[in-house]
Amino acid sequence: IRHFFARDPEGRRVEFQAFLHRVEPHLRGDELLRVRRSVRRFTEEPVPEHLVWKLMDLCRYSPTSMNCESHYYVVVRRESDRRALAALRGNNSAPIAMAPMAVAVVSDTSKTKRPTEDGCIAAYHLLLAARTYGLGTCWIAAMDRDDAKEILGVPAEHFIATIPPLGWPAEDKPVPERREAEAIAK
Repeated sequence: IRHFFARDPEGRRVEFQAFLHRVEPHLRGDELLRVRRSVRRFTEEPVPEHLVWKLMDLCRYSPTSMNCESHYYVVVRRESDRRALAALRGNNSAPIAMAPMAVAVVSDTSKTKRPTEDGCIAAYHLLLAARTYGLGTCWIAAMDRDDAKEILGVPAEHFIATIPPLGWPAEDKPVPERREAEAIAK
């Protein structure tokens, strides 16, 4: 590891670290953004508790409106709860029951004026953190529902951004072809 300190133009002390070899299981940022895929089929192998805590440690850095830290995560391991959540939207939410766990991403509306944005950013942090450790997940939309909140024990006024399933991918999905950068920048 190469490691040094410096001062930025405003006088703050800044620490730099460079790893001279790949540090497993982490991915470089550009690699992570390229290889993250939606996973809807999972193995039965459980996600170890220590790994869930590593995900939560990464997710606590999710930015929020005015740094209000309005988001929180509800870990759903109980099979009956996952099956109930999976049934709420038919095929659209079915992957929740296929994974060994799910994680609801919730915003406390009393802490933010931007619960949707805070929740969605926190959710994407979770999806990226999961892929960093080799886990699979996918976005399950339209889960801000009274019946989902009842299953999860979430207050009615809080906002559920998504309830992604979480587990080890049952298959390795290739990266699909994408448009060139010039085609998406207008």
